Amino acid sequence: MKTTIRQFILVLALLMVAGTSCTDFLEENNRTSNTEDILYSSKSGIEGLVAASYSYLRGWYGKEAALGLSEGGTDTWLTGYDNRQKVLINYSGITPEVASSTRETMNACFDEFWEMLYTAVNVCNTGIKAVNNAGEQVLSALERDQYLGELKTLRAFYYWHLVETWGPVQINREAVNSISSVAYRDSEEDVYAFMLNDVDEAIDHLQARTAKTGRVNLWAARALRARLLLYKGSKFNDAAAYTAAAAQAEEVITGSGASFFTDYADCWLGANEDGINNKEVIWHVDYSTELAFNIMPERLKLDASNKQMTWSGMILRNSKNEIGGNAAHLMFTGVWNSVPATSAILKRTDTEANKNITFRGVVYNVGLSYQPYSKGFTRFVPSGYLLDVFNRETDQRYQASFRDVYYVAPQLGGAFEGGVQPPTGYALMRDTALYLSPETVTAEQVARAANRYVLFSRTDVGDPVVWPLYETEDAIMPTIATATSGVQNYKGNRMYIALKKFDDYTGTVIRDLGSKDAFLFRLSEMYLIAAEGYMMAGQSGPAIQKLNELRTARAIPEQDNSLTTAEQAQVTAKDIDVILDERARELCGEQQRWFDLKRTGTLIDRVRLYNGSASANIQSFHMLRPIPQPQMDAVTNKTSGPDPEGFWQNTGY
Repeated sequence: MKTTIRQFILVLALLMVAGTSCTDFLEENNRTSNTEDILYSSKSGIEGLVAASYSYLRGWYGKEAALGLSEGGTDTWLTGYDNRQKVLINYSGITPEVASSTRETMNACFDEFWEMLYTAVNVCNTGIKAVNNAGEQVLSALERDQYLGELKTLRAFYYWHLVETWGPVQINREAVNSISSVAYRDSEEDVYAFMLNDVDEAIDHLQARTAKTGRVNLWAARALRARLLLYKGSKFNDAAAYTAAAAQAEEVITGSGASFFTDYADCWLGANEDGINNKEVIWHVDYSTELAFNIMPERLKLDASNKQMTWSGMILRNSKNEIGGNAAHLMFTGVWNSVPATSAILKRTDTEANKNITFRGVVYNVGLSYQPYSKGFTRFVPSGYLLDVFNRETDQRYQASFRDVYYVAPQLGGAFEGGVQPPTGYALMRDTALYLSPETVTAEQVARAANRYVLFSRTDVGDPVVWPLYETEDAIMPTIATATSGVQNYKGNRMYIALKKFDDYTGTVIRDLGSKDAFLFRLSEMYLIAAEGYMMAGQSGPAIQKLNELRTARAIPEQDNSLTTAEQAQVTAKDIDVILDERARELCGEQQRWFDLKRTGTLIDRVRLYNGSASANIQSFHMLRPIPQPQMDAVTNKTSGPDPEGFWQNTGY
């Protein structure tokens, strides 16, 4: 590892910081070190800088582009019809170039995330310098510890995204304030040593900061340490790291004050969408109900006309940088409101006007009845593997996580009870409008649905009144979501079982940008880390115990949801599939799956097994993403491969 401070080429000047009291500074042309020293020598300047260091989290968590990079192209999610990242998540043509924003292009936003994450690191570095330079008359010892703990945890967390996305990346230990055309790539081992050192120092600084406020506290830092140690163990086959990961996770379990809800669904209810008040959440990204408070910091890069560039719509989800929010509630739902039989009574409540439904000449105001159903974008479809991984008889997580039933608004259902004729062909319809079966339907299910509700089958059963959800390559495991016949809107990659964990209940209509907090670390992840750490360290007993504790917390009342004999044997054999299955049940959609498969070396095999759309395309080099082309074009010390004095493109790109 090089010991000199290296210059990161994309950071062209001191940082533009949004959301602080630095508005005048943002308009300055003279961004010299003197300006920085003056600005960040006051307590208010330092506080604003520390607060700004969090804002980059909102560029990744709850954003469409990052969901494609973290959940797409895995064993759990297939592409929806109008997914805007198909090339990326099907591995059919990933390139280092900046992609356009048209449908079915890559839209990976590699260049933007590279800039965003390194800028975030630079904000943290600038903050660390300012805090260390502040005298006792500016910051108390307690304040200094608090800010250093926050900034070092954040810096490590941003580097985790960098190293897990691109592999070897440059470590910047100090703020970069000048232009350089030379860059280097530190090894993944060195990056992990750097991150763990940061977190260890942060933990020392945060001993007195244990209250949950939304900012980094002691338990957030310890939770990150547990994750980093687990990754170190799995990436580098480090038995000591596995043991340490389990021990650290145990400390968070017993000391953080977090606890499980009796009902897993309560973790995702609107009443608990605030991470501070959600008792399962250890650390979260705060999204305000005032969307203007969620703005992203300005970009630093300039275009060919010397104009400041803006973030992609895949990140902002609006044309301006004036408002921001969480878009996860839009990413996992299908076109639920266009089925011919029910299109007259199901309507997306994305506007106030759409709360009014005219049916058989009468206007019914359905209020918020359809609000949780979201707007019907078709981005991510659950794979057959994901649907099958749940034991629906014993485990509450399937019903809490997925929506396979759509109900008639009570106002309309009441009208049907009162004599108004339901949709043609459905004389018995009262409450249920649609049912999407996670399995191939039986003759009994078809008979029950007759004249009551529209029925969708996991696969084609040859019945003209039942719609199939998947195309299948075999009779057991549907792996492809494509509509192959019939009316396209109601099959496969447009109509499917929806993930409802991220439903946004704030406001009176569904918005493109929501305000539900994004949960970074939950208590359950600590159980999963402890279990995997124990298992891989050869301690099967404690591993089984931690998994059973989690499974018991997620059990349907009066049901035994503990590990089966076969699963216990998997733990004893150190079979990582038992852990990956449990992580799929607990964490699906929470922006960890791609990284989990990558670190465990299972990405290629599991995509080929469970994701038919990507199976023929994925190759070993896809374990890393390409370095963005603008970065490659800017460096003058390019090499053809790994070189301690050079900067190279990842293999395969």
